Amino acid sequence: MLADITQTFLDGLMVGGLYTSVAIGITLVFGILGVLNFAHGQMVMLGAYVAFFCVSAGWGFAPAILAAMASMALFAVVLERVIFRRVANDHMAGLTVSLGLIMIIENVAAAAFSPNPRTIDAPFPGTIEIAGLNLPAQRFVVLVIVAFLVGAFYLFLKKTRWGKAVRAVGQSRTGAALVGLRTDRVGAVVFALGSAMAGAAGAMYASLFSINPYMAGEPLMKGFILTVLGGLGSVPGAVAAGVLLGLAESFGSRYLSASFRDGYGFILMIVCLLCFPQGLFGARGKARV
Repeated sequence: MLADITQTFLDGLMVGGLYTSVAIGITLVFGILGVLNFAHGQMVMLGAYVAFFCVSAGWGFAPAILAAMASMALFAVVLERVIFRRVANDHMAGLTVSLGLIMIIENVAAAAFSPNPRTIDAPFPGTIEIAGLNLPAQRFVVLVIVAFLVGAFYLFLKKTRWGKAVRAVGQSRTGAALVGLRTDRVGAVVFALGSAMAGAAGAMYASLFSINPYMAGEPLMKGFILTVLGGLGSVPGAVAAGVLLGLAESFGSRYLSASFRDGYGFILMIVCLLCFPQGLFGARGKARV
């Protein structure tokens, strides 16, 4: 019984970690720029395809993740410079643009890659034994990678010059500009960071599940659940909410009903928001780290 609970707990952490890597980008962009980027899920999808083609070409899984992160960061910088910077002062226009990008990116991806599902062989097949538990090796590796990325992201925000600039702009965009920070450059860095995390999430999705050009809906939905649940603009809230959602889905699917898996997140969100109307770490409109 204890082994079963532990297994379910670790599965929940792994799934929650994937959701968190998606939600961090959404909540960071909203907290700094005030833009709810609905095309963020397409970054996950594109990152998954980058990883798929890299692994298919004989690259290792680690280089594939790095390639997915780098390509999505570069793509995000282009989008920010060409599109989102021009609608920075009109949140409704930014929202509308992101919705339009969903259709454009999905249809281009379907034409380029075909709508057929694709899979890659698990880079780490088999199981590993830890404290008497047999864990799928690939899921364990994903859990480790997610923990590393979230930790590295936290250290970046806390310890680096650019990270401090991001936090300053999140606290007061006007104040940051008055002390000489280039807020437009910080905005580009924010988009790049968020999309790099989405690219990493896509690569890890590709190592566990089949991918297709229309796969963005689920990670986007879960990412927005975490963004609201953790508190709009709160990075620690996104992490905490990701763990809670992953555990709720894992234990609910295991001991209640697997067919209701996607519903547990909405139940958790409703219950938490009834108790904490602004989210677990609510500070609306501020990027908190």
